[in-house]
Amino acid sequence: MKNIKDTFFDRGFISPIKALDTSTANEIKNEYINFYENISTVREKIEHKSKSHLLFKWANEILFEENILRVVKEVLGQNVVAWNSLIFMKPPKSKKYVSFHQDQNYWKIKMDKGLTVQIALSSSTKENGCLQILPGSHKQDYSHLDKKDTNNLLARGQEVQLTENEKNNLQKIILNPGEFCIFHGNIVHGSNINISDDYRVLFSIRYLTPDNKIDEKLYYNYATKVCGVDEFKYFKEEPNLDKDSPKLCSNFHNQLISKQAETYSKLYLKKFSFLSFLTKLKFVRNLIYLFREYKGQAKI
Repeated sequence: MKNIKDTFFDRGFISPIKALDTSTANEIKNEYINFYENISTVREKIEHKSKSHLLFKWANEILFEENILRVVKEVLGQNVVAWNSLIFMKPPKSKKYVSFHQDQNYWKIKMDKGLTVQIALSSSTKENGCLQILPGSHKQDYSHLDKKDTNNLLARGQEVQLTENEKNNLQKIILNPGEFCIFHGNIVHGSNINISDDYRVLFSIRYLTPDNKIDEKLYYNYATKVCGVDEFKYFKEEPNLDKDSPKLCSNFHNQLISKQAETYSKLYLKKFSFLSFLTKLKFVRNLIYLFREYKGQAKI
């Protein structure tokens, strides 16, 4: 019988695994949906979904959830940092989707030393656009194209073209509230639209070993150490809601997101990239998001 690590590197993923009680997951989902439905600006509706552990205490706690870390350490070893966390939320009857892609294509890290944990805070089903994975696809590299589609939950819109045979081999990751899937940084994955009458909420965490390096020209280089030691110090320490004030964490979050927005705008504006500095301003980012929402005619 294969152990967790062997199974992970053979198939590229393991699912489902229990992380939280169903009642706990439901409480978090309800708290989050209440927060989301009372947000006043489009900018806030989008930007809180990255580095979410800097804004939500429940998200920061999940980073350190022992039921998750026990599995992560089986694969990555005893020294682990959380580089990013993201909320993938699809409103009822929304057109939002995630194009099929490989994270490693744009992470540019050592592919055997990074993985994603995706926890279901709601039920994740075929009807509401569950995660789909192409088993074994982590063993090869696919060509990606960046497509500008405002309904795509990926900021850059990166996408691979799958053959009909590959599409037929996609595996739907059905999860109950509180369960999670762990998958390889190079596996092809994505998800379809939500045709159900309820929210679909997944919370993702990017775990890496501390000897990895991030391309700082494209991404922020801050992380939270969740277990073990960091002898390399490649990642800069970020504030934490356990020891720092919510205001400090929120301000830090805004600095990271504004810098990331400027980076992405340079990619899209190209010959007009000299204007990208304007995205440091919250009202400018809000106008951009409003335009994207209008253009896509989709719920955010």
